[in-house]
Amino acid sequence: MYGEILRTLLNRPVQSERDVRIFALRVAMVCFVLAMLADTALQLIAFHGWLNLFRGWAITIFVVALVAYPLGVYIGTTRLEHHRTKTKLNEQSLADSLTGLRSRSSLPVDYDAISDASRLLILVSIDRFKAVNERYGHVVGDRVLIRAARLIAEELANLGRIYRTDGTEFVVLASGCTVAEAKTQVLALLARFESSNFGTLEKPISLTASAGIAEVSQATTFTQAFAAVDAALDSAKATGRSRVCLASEPATPGLVEGDEVVWNSDLPPLPKRGRASRS
Repeated sequence: MYGEILRTLLNRPVQSERDVRIFALRVAMVCFVLAMLADTALQLIAFHGWLNLFRGWAITIFVVALVAYPLGVYIGTTRLEHHRTKTKLNEQSLADSLTGLRSRSSLPVDYDAISDASRLLILVSIDRFKAVNERYGHVVGDRVLIRAARLIAEELANLGRIYRTDGTEFVVLASGCTVAEAKTQVLALLARFESSNFGTLEKPISLTASAGIAEVSQATTFTQAFAAVDAALDSAKATGRSRVCLASEPATPGLVEGDEVVWNSDLPPLPKRGRASRS
């Protein structure tokens, strides 16, 4: 029973400086109780008067304060460093190796962990990025992706965690904001994309991005939520790119050639043809 009490007192997780101080106090308390019990037992076995008993107690208290608490601080700090190292390694294992953003594998877990009644998924995709790789090569393409990821983080990091879910697609898992607020920030992001140079002064690279936003309830599964935001992004791509579409709005189907929308739902339909891959 006593061993279980000690384990309960000393095996609490140490995850902050405050936890270190609490752990040190627990160590000091345990040492104090054990030392006082031992000292009292010895004094009673060979009792030499109350003065000697009180003197022994005072010495015990002094030694415990001088040794046990600093020892507890040292052990607690060691456990805190271990926790921080473990957390850092876990974060690195969940990070995208190119951009440093969180990877897709952690997105469903984080999605399910949010307890808010309403969440937002924001899916941002770089338009026609394949042309960058074909013209400048993949090394330059990777640099452009890194700059694009930084731009997205600068504009949208306050909304929630950001993930790289595909080569040129990024997801923001947001809570605590409205669709209107999120749309305003995403529009500001797309404007920065249009005005930014992702290359060098000698070889400027211009990009645009499209986005979809889906507001999902607590009962909506991640698969359902991602399908909704993915459809919203498809609508943004199909109706001209460099724009934001909401999953709650009716989709406007269309065909795009170059930068021009050559058909939408307000015009007579064109003959069917194969669907091009999203870019």
